[in-house]
Amino acid sequence: MEFFFTVPPAITFGPGCSKKVGEVVTQLGYKNVFVVYDAGVKAAGIVDPIIDALKAANLNIVEYDKVLPNPPIECVEEGATLARNAGSEIVVAIGGGSAMDTAKCVNVLLSNPSPLSLYEGVNNVKNRTNPFIAIPTTAGTGSEVTTMAIITDEANKRKFAVHGQHVGAAIALADPELTLGLPPFITATTGVDALTHAIEAYISKMNMVPTDVMALKAIELIIKNLPEATKNGQNLEARSNMLLGSLMAGIAFTNAMVTLAHSIAHPLGARCNTAHGLANACVLPYVVEFNAPAVPQRIRDIGVAMGLPVQDLSDGDVAKAVVEALIALNKELGIPSLEGAKVPKDILPTIAEDAMKEVPTFFNPRECTVEDVLAILNKAY
Repeated sequence: MEFFFTVPPAITFGPGCSKKVGEVVTQLGYKNVFVVYDAGVKAAGIVDPIIDALKAANLNIVEYDKVLPNPPIECVEEGATLARNAGSEIVVAIGGGSAMDTAKCVNVLLSNPSPLSLYEGVNNVKNRTNPFIAIPTTAGTGSEVTTMAIITDEANKRKFAVHGQHVGAAIALADPELTLGLPPFITATTGVDALTHAIEAYISKMNMVPTDVMALKAIELIIKNLPEATKNGQNLEARSNMLLGSLMAGIAFTNAMVTLAHSIAHPLGARCNTAHGLANACVLPYVVEFNAPAVPQRIRDIGVAMGLPVQDLSDGDVAKAVVEALIALNKELGIPSLEGAKVPKDILPTIAEDAMKEVPTFFNPRECTVEDVLAILNKAY
């Protein structure tokens, strides 16, 4: 047995832990803080208490609130220029995956020269970065514990990854109280995004014992708590379990990688601006259905983790039960089809071709063709 497994950040988990951010920065010995978030998180009242905690520690703060969904290169470069000009030493991200990815890449560019495109791929960031602090506000991307950032190259209608050493957070403050105000639809789509991470990490060619443990527990936590967190957003226990599930799924997939659902979701985001979690949720059941013949025992394990009575079923019936449960979950959560997500049907062949070029396709447990991917897209439509 051989594997490489890493958990990049030191993790503090629990209600209210985000208020410790000023203390954490002070302990690290920095004074000049660059805080990255989007306008929606600010409007929800999440940012101000964290800024107050930084100010209480007598730190110098510069704020960047122009984070966009599916963050483009230009957003990162703008933030990096502002951070450099301000003499910022440490980056703090408050938000979901878009804020995390923007902040990770701004942090890279504080220690490494622009343009960001120089660092596409794995371990291409050569200069060590200063510690980056991640404060998640969604239970979805797990970006607070991953070693990658996904950025949109709008000019070429594609997404690319900056991945590896010097990219991930040094410290994650996972405070479930920050997720209490998350709207139901965002709770649902980010939650199924986390479920996708866990399922794909478990079926990936790169799966290993530590990621298997994390992925299966994440599936169990998410399935048990996502409907309640979506319907009753102030339920702190459900929110806590969702944040923990998302975090564990993030640890799993940053090591084991993801598969075909993400290969499809990336071009959907780049070409149609479909939210990443929504794109994953739309296609996940049909990606699982496609992969089931290649990994029947793993699909059975997923069914058990989901709480389905699959122990005595045939492999085919297990796969059917898991797929039907995922479709039912989407329906219960109000997640639409690709058509309902306003994806133009005539772009599906292009999305299928793009998906074949995406890195996660390499880790998919079953070989696929453009026609296979197009069939999945048509089912999801």
